[in-house]
Amino acid sequence: MANVKAIRAALATQLSTTGLNVHATAPGQVVPPIGVIIPNRPAILYGQTMDGETQVNLLAVVLVSAANDLTGQDLIDDYVASSGTKSICAAVQADSTLAGAVEFAIVLQVSSYGLVEYSGQQYMGCSFLVQCGAHL
Repeated sequence: MANVKAIRAALATQLSTTGLNVHATAPGQVVPPIGVIIPNRPAILYGQTMDGETQVNLLAVVLVSAANDLTGQDLIDDYVASSGTKSICAAVQADSTLAGAVEFAIVLQVSSYGLVEYSGQQYMGCSFLVQCGAHL
């Protein structure tokens, strides 16, 4: 049986294959480029299958420097691509069980893209909705 902390850690580990420094929890201050795993709404949906599987919805937030918007957008474009070495989607698809932490994980969408405020600072960023199924 998994727990949410282990799922966040497994997702962070899998996303680090893109070259990002990824945190499984939200740090107070960040040094871009960085990924941060946080809960989404609804965070947890219990009993989603007949065998009691739980759905865990996470956001993988990617932040890069906003010092130069054009360069920041170019960097984000690599992460939102459906394939490539920096693709968040491709990283999850490469091991959709997150090393056995979940039954499945899938990137459903990029829910935001553009200027993002994090801890009082502006960054160029995007958020990926990652849905995981697990027995908690």
